[in-house]
Amino acid sequence: MSLGNGTSPQRRALAMSVHLGTASGALWALLSLEAIFVENYRLAFFWMFVAMMVDSVDGPLARWADVKRHAPQIDGARLDDIIDYINYTFVPVVLLIHAGWLPDPAPLWAAVPLVASALAFSNTGAKDTEEGFFLGFPSYWNVFAFYVVVAAPDGSEWYVLLLMVALSALSVMPLRFVYPNRFDRLRWFFIGGGMVWIASILLIALLYPDAPRLLVLASLVYPALYIVLSLWLDRQTVP
Repeated sequence: MSLGNGTSPQRRALAMSVHLGTASGALWALLSLEAIFVENYRLAFFWMFVAMMVDSVDGPLARWADVKRHAPQIDGARLDDIIDYINYTFVPVVLLIHAGWLPDPAPLWAAVPLVASALAFSNTGAKDTEEGFFLGFPSYWNVFAFYVVVAAPDGSEWYVLLLMVALSALSVMPLRFVYPNRFDRLRWFFIGGGMVWIASILLIALLYPDAPRLLVLASLVYPALYIVLSLWLDRQTVP
């Protein structure tokens, strides 16, 4: 049985299931917040990790299921941006406030990444899927908050704030960072290295608050190389 446009009930159901997978990010965000409010940061890391894993596969799954053709009534890109803003910006900022890593008045300082990310997510040129770049710092506030909570020394709230403001500024600047799922070159590093890095932060989260310092420092190698390579590759591709 065909529903028109070359689709079928089975293909439409498959496409809708992919959208539901993306939308499930709202649940992972809620569970993350619940864990944060009871100061179970290890559990919060777990749900934030689940949200990140779902986000890493929903794009390829959406293209495989051809959701634009078989479920065109749902704007998958808009749905993804909404869920990403919640999980990659809002939840991590709440974590920073609740864990006491922002100086007073914390809500005022928290508004900086919240507003900067809102502008970045609503920028029509935020994702260059052809060349495989994000425009500006890609709002990886979940990664930032994770490392602050597990590694920042006591009394460094103002340093955390300065770095947060700097990254917020980068999110609205005309610098490009690699979009790992869409970048064709060095995939062995961005995808393979990313998988190793994900395994390392999962281990750190499981061991928190007693994760070995050396493991935490070693896990920072991939994010550091990601930033350096992104800026270098951006310069190589700009005419």
